[in-house]
Amino acid sequence: MSENTAAAEVATAAPAAEAPAAAPAAKATGAAETLVNKLKDVGIAWASVGLSSGKVALESTAKALAETAKSLDEITNKLKQS
Repeated sequence: MSENTAAAEVATAAPAAEAPAAAPAAKATGAAETLVNKLKDVGIAWASVGLSSGKVALESTAKALAETAKSLDEITNKLKQS
């Protein structure tokens, strides 16, 4: 066997040896993407819950402040009448 023939055999054997290693890497990448997507979905769901809770809290506070302002206005009017 000549040096050129041996080098050609090594060159053609190398890609075949790498092919099985690429398949687990592709599976790992797919699994990582799936995990990232699921975590993203959970994060979005929790953000939605938090934002909805914040909205309700602000609306409740606004309503309470409006009622307090109305009460202060009534007290002011009663003071002016007396």
